[in-house]
Amino acid sequence: MMKAASWDLDAAAISIEPDVVYAKRAHKKYAFESHTCQRMFGAFQQESFEIESDTIAVNKESFFHQFLALKEMDPSDMLGQNPDSTFGKFCRSKHLLVVHPKMEASFFGNLDQRNFVTGGGHPRTPFYQVFLKLAKSVWLLHRLAYSFDPSVKIFQVKSGSEFSEVYMESVVKNLVMDDGDEKPRVGLMVMPGFLIGGNVIQSKVYLSGVKVVE
Repeated sequence: MMKAASWDLDAAAISIEPDVVYAKRAHKKYAFESHTCQRMFGAFQQESFEIESDTIAVNKESFFHQFLALKEMDPSDMLGQNPDSTFGKFCRSKHLLVVHPKMEASFFGNLDQRNFVTGGGHPRTPFYQVFLKLAKSVWLLHRLAYSFDPSVKIFQVKSGSEFSEVYMESVVKNLVMDDGDEKPRVGLMVMPGFLIGGNVIQSKVYLSGVKVVE
């Protein structure tokens, strides 16, 4: 959609993280994935996910029940039944955070969808339906994480961090590393990592300034 809207993708990628050196121009897609992911997972470490609710109990059992309630449902059906549920508030807040007004205007020529969401609605547009699938995945992961005892911990990797094979996984696999090279540095965190007891689910990162095999 960004190409169709005549966006300058190079400039957009630089605006997200200006210091990344990409091995290939096509790798700039990871900048947009990183941008979306960091906003979707913002406040994941909080039980509330920064969503106010006076009706939802906060305990391990309730988190698991919420996970089961949405797991097999179409998110649109769930929101049709209760648009102002905690999940509905989550979708609304994240959509407004992820999709900038200028981006939406360039995609659709207006801000009708944003205004509808701001007013408390959940549109049935194809664009919003795709977003709901992403929102459902992140929401379910949060509900499941807090149903564990102890809770699953999220960790994020800052740009410029030294690459760790224990806590990180490169999204690009065909890297060229010489014996004398310094350890590569993280350019982008594409997906956060998680700690489940003593187990590590690695963060997915894009490494800056490395070479790849063609």
